[in-house]
Parts: sequence; structure tokens; C-alpha cells
Amino acid sequence: MLRFRAPRRAVLAAILSSVLLSACGGGDYWDEFVPRDPTIDDIESQSFVFTDFSYGAVFDPALDHTRTTLAFGPASADGSAHRLPFSLLADGAAAAGRARLQGPRLTLDIESAGSGLPFTVGQRLDFDLQADIDDGRIRLTNRSSGVQQTSAPR
Repeated sequence: MLRFRAPRRAVLAAILSSVLLSACGGGDYWDEFVPRDPTIDDIESQSFVFTDFSYGAVFDPALDHTRTTLAFGPASADGSAHRLPFSLLADGAAAAGRARLQGPRLTLDIESAGSGLPFTVGQRLDFDLQADIDDGRIRLTNRSSGVQQTSAPR
């Protein structure tokens, strides 16, 4: 009868690897973003916090590493699009205006901008929007810069 004896280091490495791999898969926060087409229900009267990686850089490069919150109010229908008020909060200042969601395209029209923010009245921000299938996150891709950012889970 032959016996296989693995070196202790190899056994220890295999155990440690399996423990680390199983630890990485747990918890909602580390869920993989599984995109789907957004609906108005995904954003209406909701707020989204951008706190990881490039934070608010999806809105403007000046907001890199700045916690940024995008909040929406109640929606109204406008043909095939939905319009709703929004506010963008960053670094103690706010910008506000009207948002338009048409399919996966989200447009933010700035109507007021607090001092210290990199926005101007009349500025338009244009994004592709995706929603996650299970945890309330959204992913924005800035159509001008190509910067992409996912909100924190709710």
C-alpha cells in the first residue's frame, strides 16, 4: 500500500489559500455588480453615495477622492423620458437641477451650483446608467470622459 505524504508547507499553503478565497466571497459589499437596464423606480426618490476608488470623479475630475452623493426627487413622465429633480452633494456644497432618464441614458442639467464645486449653471452632465440586479447600486459612465463609478450598496 502506497501512502502519499504531502509536504507540510504545501498542505498549509492549500489551507490558507482556501480560507482566503472563501473570505473574499462573503458579504453584500463585495458582491459583483451584475448590471441590468435601469427603470425610473431604481432612482426615483433615492440617493446614491460614491465612496470608493475614484469617488465623485465620474461627475468631474476635481471630485476625485471626494465623497459624493447623488439624490433624486419624485419623477414626472415626459413622453418616453422621465424628469426628476436632483442634488449633488460633495465637500459640504451642493449642486442641483433637473435630471432626465431616457432608457439607460441619464442627463443632469445643473441649475444651481454651490461655491467650491466644479460645476456651472447651465452645464449638462451626460451618463450611461446601469442598475445592479439585487442591492440598489447604480453604475454611471460619464459619456464625455469615459470615467465609470459604482455607488455604494444601500
